Amino acid sequence: MSIKYGELTINHTKEEPDIFTSLSMWFGYERRATKSSDLVFLFEDGEIYIADDKIPDFEFKFIYSIANKMPMYFNKKDKTSTYFYKTPVKKEDKLKLDFIPLFKTYEKYNSSMNIASSSNCIYYCYKSLKNPEVFGIMRLKSNENMPRFQFAYDSNEFTKEELIYLINHIFTHND
Repeated sequence: MSIKYGELTINHTKEEPDIFTSLSMWFGYERRATKSSDLVFLFEDGEIYIADDKIPDFEFKFIYSIANKMPMYFNKKDKTSTYFYKTPVKKEDKLKLDFIPLFKTYEKYNSSMNIASSSNCIYYCYKSLKNPEVFGIMRLKSNENMPRFQFAYDSNEFTKEELIYLINHIFTHND
């Protein structure tokens, strides 16, 4: 297992939020990325990528539940692996995900920068009895017009291109 890391910034500045969106943000609503939003990826090796319409379609199959905006599970076109959403556990009367196992070797990881978000997720794969975590997204304290995230992925499971496709789909789908 070779975990790689990076950061994602979503730039919403191309569109002004309407009155409904502005009011909703007071109640914890998170703006969704749209086609006019820029998703900027910064990989730990220094590579920068801005998602655009030229992202190849890897034809992953996503299964959603009505209770969560994140896919409950997904698999690749070749169906060699299925990736399952890790259910948060209740700690201190709040549902929380434990990001430490996935992000512990990332030098920029700081648990005090992590904030609650409907976009926080961890996925694992049943390749061993330990259910290794192979992909995760964690929201960082940041401006609502340019929310920032850290991500981790197993480079044996996903290429950078697949990861960009996956994250782009998660943040921009309208199912």
